[in-house]
Amino acid sequence: MIITTLKKAFTAQDAIRCAGICTTTLLIAACSTSPTPNYYTLANKVTPLPSSKVKVIEVLPVGLPDRINRAPLVIQEINGRSNILDNERWTSTLGAELRDNLSAGLQQKLGAVDRYNSGMIGGKVSYRVATDFSHFDIVNTTSANNKNVEVSVAWIIKRNDPSITINQDSTQNQQLACRMTFTQPVSANNNQIPTIVSSASASLGRVIDAMAVSIAALDSKVPVRVEGAVCS
Repeated sequence: MIITTLKKAFTAQDAIRCAGICTTTLLIAACSTSPTPNYYTLANKVTPLPSSKVKVIEVLPVGLPDRINRAPLVIQEINGRSNILDNERWTSTLGAELRDNLSAGLQQKLGAVDRYNSGMIGGKVSYRVATDFSHFDIVNTTSANNKNVEVSVAWIIKRNDPSITINQDSTQNQQLACRMTFTQPVSANNNQIPTIVSSASASLGRVIDAMAVSIAALDSKVPVRVEGAVCS
């Protein structure tokens, strides 16, 4: 009787131990088979403006709705639903991607230095750029999964000349407000994420071009004519 009882006890303990080992093994297997995320950037290749004399800019962090300011790509459906693609991600949050690539693009376009993170002190004429994206959305437009990148952006450029005192002509330190809205189509019937990212990058390129022209115009004190944008 005693031997039979001990056998039953050992059998129960062994079963519990075995169940724990099996559960751990399954968890490890599940983790090891999780897909590795793909990472993307909005980096642009830009053509410099040959007439630019701007030397210093200051690109501030951009405004962006919380619904899209995240690392995973977000696809908006026409019925209002949002699909968050956890395994398709920007290299940082979308807001940081936009600011960093705006800065890089404007520096290349204008031949200027962004002093926002450079540690550069004052002493030179600079142009501070504050940007707000009310839309930078990847939108699924039809049942055939055709997609657009929809952009609505406004920016304010403020000229700062440290040689001008408060008692001097304040019009020499000017500011300019611009806005633009457009839709960038993604290749028809193409659901490949790299193609979608390429269209998003091209959209940001259009914004960079418009911003650069507006900054250069303010610097040159000439009328601002920016294709696709309204400035005042």
